[in-house]
Amino acid sequence: MQYIQLNNTDLNVSRICLGTAGFGDKSDQEKSFEVLDAFVRAGGNFIDTANVYCKWLEGRGNCSEQIIGKWLKDRGAAGKVIVATKGAHYSFDDPSRSRVNREDICADLDESCRTLGTDVIDFYWLHRDDQEKLVEEIVDILEDLQKEGRIRYFGFSNYRTERLKEIQKCLKERNHPGITAVSNQWSLAGINPGGNTNPDPTLVEFSRKEYKWHCETGTASIPFSSTAMGFFSKLQKMGVPCTEEVDVPWMQAMEAQIADLPESMKKSYWNETNLRTYQKLLKLQKETGHSLQSLSLAYFFHQPFQTVPVTGVSNLNQLKDAVDACDIDLASELFGGWVTDGGNR
Repeated sequence: MQYIQLNNTDLNVSRICLGTAGFGDKSDQEKSFEVLDAFVRAGGNFIDTANVYCKWLEGRGNCSEQIIGKWLKDRGAAGKVIVATKGAHYSFDDPSRSRVNREDICADLDESCRTLGTDVIDFYWLHRDDQEKLVEEIVDILEDLQKEGRIRYFGFSNYRTERLKEIQKCLKERNHPGITAVSNQWSLAGINPGGNTNPDPTLVEFSRKEYKWHCETGTASIPFSSTAMGFFSKLQKMGVPCTEEVDVPWMQAMEAQIADLPESMKKSYWNETNLRTYQKLLKLQKETGHSLQSLSLAYFFHQPFQTVPVTGVSNLNQLKDAVDACDIDLASELFGGWVTDGGNR
């Protein structure tokens, strides 16, 4: 496992961040513990969760944090791993009401700390934005939580580039180092316009504009959905072949081959650009022996700014692919134009 020191922090984090949105939903406690144990054995030390994870399920509460809190206590791992969590996501009972305010942020933080068994969160994300609110008010809340010793560092998830610029300006005017990191949706597979597998309108996809901003500011990116739900690997398992010709007729001919691909994934990722990327990955796999999943994550390690992809796994084979990606040393030119286009089409 490789590590980087996250910009403007003393946090030395693994190059892969383990996503845990499925803990308590797709993975029960036993399977989640198995994944956490294996991740740490492999050298992983950066774990991503959120106060809202599993609250979309009746009666589950903040189940992801609950499982992590039990694991930290059972394994004596508190202080040995870096757990990042998030607050200020809207309530599923009333999604129109913003929770980007001091009362709700503090309530989420209090619950997260109790559940995780800690008094301070190493890295805290605001999970959603309220564009009606002045950035100064948002920064005030986060800086106060820092001064109180409740959080050490903070970042922004699902914030658009214009807002990030405003926040960065505000922080600089206060002699603050600036935004440490941003977590928006980004993978090697570009998303078709209006076709996101998650229809949540408050979710923010990584854009060329944001890519340019990261290049200019050096702000770290910690993207979620970094493997596009395993899109490329799924194509390979379905037998989509290697070819020199990727065009509309060929795609139409492949419709029967991908019959079992979820409709939401077809709507999101089935396009010529992604299929050409798939062909490049197949060739790289033939040259290197690495899995498509590992190669698609290795893409993030060839960016001109710090990038730590968040990836969730449902079994140990998927975890192995994620960990293996850290050791892939491919010259950036092998990725062609992928490195400079920000991933999205």
